[in-house]
Amino acid sequence: MSGGTVKVLKKLAGQIQAGTAYEEDALFLLPITGGAVGQTYDPIDDTSISGEAFMDIPQQGPRHVAGSGLGFQIDKISCPTILEAAFGTNTSEVFTLGTNAKKLSLVGIDDVKENQYANCFVSKLSIAGATGGLWLFNVDVVNETAESRNALGTFPSNTAYDEPFTFHEAGGVNGYVRVGDADDALAAGDNICIEDFSLEINNGFADQHSSCSLGTLTPVFGMSPPSVSGSFKVARHESDQYQIWEDNHTPLQMCIYIYKDATATFKIEVPRFVISVGLSDEDVTRVDCEMKIGRNGVGTSYKNANMSFTSPVRITVINS
Repeated sequence: MSGGTVKVLKKLAGQIQAGTAYEEDALFLLPITGGAVGQTYDPIDDTSISGEAFMDIPQQGPRHVAGSGLGFQIDKISCPTILEAAFGTNTSEVFTLGTNAKKLSLVGIDDVKENQYANCFVSKLSIAGATGGLWLFNVDVVNETAESRNALGTFPSNTAYDEPFTFHEAGGVNGYVRVGDADDALAAGDNICIEDFSLEINNGFADQHSSCSLGTLTPVFGMSPPSVSGSFKVARHESDQYQIWEDNHTPLQMCIYIYKDATATFKIEVPRFVISVGLSDEDVTRVDCEMKIGRNGVGTSYKNANMSFTSPVRITVINS
């Protein structure tokens, strides 16, 4: 097909699960901007020819259910559901990345039917923004339950989302982006101007599956270690500080505070990383920084005591 992009999902709603239990009373609408969830079957070839020139048609094999490129605008109301599913924790809207056994139950509507998927693990979550745009989520999920194509009327009627956060709200009067070494707590003197930012959380789901003799392939958590990576671009090359940090392999810390108003904020804290630096060849030279992010200690022993949590990243949402 040419002449445009087909949006597979017209509406999407979600609900948090832990194990087989729902942690919320009802599904609520998620402000999706694109992507799809679907199921596929592995064909199993019949390799015999039984004296004939042709093999028989393949048999139906095990089922995969997955979603990729699910895009969402980040706002104060809808983002906690996605963050809790990806991080595995939610303590008064503070999300600290850890070993995750939480899942999403998703219901989507396309042009002809309602699609229901329980037991959706968030395999990847990216958080990104750039000058002149919005802050966005991009989510991949893997699933262990078959799609239901029955229109059961479970889709919520409420519109539980708000105005999305804009990139420039991480600046101005109240918002900020701060980067500095890990010796002292970040302060106003560490404020910088960036043109873009991205953070990707990979939850460690491997291609290996359990229950392979059953009809549905179940994703295995922890077969590869979870990881966090990130990057940002400094708007102007005015000093060699970033190259010096790279040369010295200096442990750094970062805080991004996105402030819409006193009742709507989104804060990203990265306590411990080193950078790899490149300079862009433009009219105004920019500094491209790749973040190599590590955990912040073990237990209550923090590598960076200025941010007293051991996770590689923490996100705090104000919704009041």
